[in-house]
Amino acid sequence: MKKKNNLKTLTTVLSQYYQDNDRQKLNQLTQLLQNDTIKNPSDPFMRHYYLMSLSTLYHLDFLVASIDDQNELIDYFFNISYWQFYDLCLLANVVNMIHVERITPYIFDILKQYATNNMSTASVETVSKILINALETSIIQKKDDFTRYLLDKIKKYKFNTDDFKFQTWLLFWTGVFENNNNKVRHAYSIATYLHQNITLKNFDKFLTITQTPSPFFEDTKKDTPKS
Repeated sequence: MKKKNNLKTLTTVLSQYYQDNDRQKLNQLTQLLQNDTIKNPSDPFMRHYYLMSLSTLYHLDFLVASIDDQNELIDYFFNISYWQFYDLCLLANVVNMIHVERITPYIFDILKQYATNNMSTASVETVSKILINALETSIIQKKDDFTRYLLDKIKKYKFNTDDFKFQTWLLFWTGVFENNNNKVRHAYSIATYLHQNITLKNFDKFLTITQTPSPFFEDTKKDTPKS
C-alpha cells in the first residue's frame, strides 16, 4: 500500500509540475530522487521514481534518455509477464524518453491484456496515458510506421471508446499525424465543449513547442491524410 501511495503522490506532483512548466521544481525533485537512489542502491522503486521525474523533465523539451537509462527500463519491461498497475504507471511516465520502436512489443502486450482481461478503471486510465504519450512521442521522433501501427491497434482493440478525454486526444494526434486540420480543430472544439482546460493547454503547448502552424489559420487544402 505504501508503494502505491508513494507512486500516486509522485505522479500527481510530476503532472502538476509539467502542467506548470516548472523546470526549477522538476530539477529540484529529480536531484532529490537521484540522491535518494544513491543512498538506497538496492531499492529499485526509488530508482524508478528518479527515472520518472527525469522523464517528466525531459518531456518539456522532448528529449530522449541515455541508452543506459533506456536499456535499464527495457530490461525491466522485458521481464513483465502480466502488467500490473505499478508497471503501467512506470511505462506511462517514461515512455516519452524512450525510442518508440523499443516499446512496440510491450504496448501490444498491454492492449492484448486489455482485450482479454477485466482491467480496473485506474489501470485503463493509465493505459490511456501510455497510448497518448506514445503517439506524441512517435510523432515527435517522426516514426510514422510506429504511429500508424499504434493507431491501427487502438482501432482494432476498440480501446476505451467511452472515454471522451481519450477519444479527444486520439482525434488530436490523428489530425496532427495526418496533417488534417479539420480533425485538429474538431478535437479543440470537443475539449472546449467539455471544459477540458488542461487538455486545451497541452494542445497549445505541443503546437507552440513544435512550431506547428495553427490549425485555425491553415489552408484546408493541406487536410490530406498520410498514405
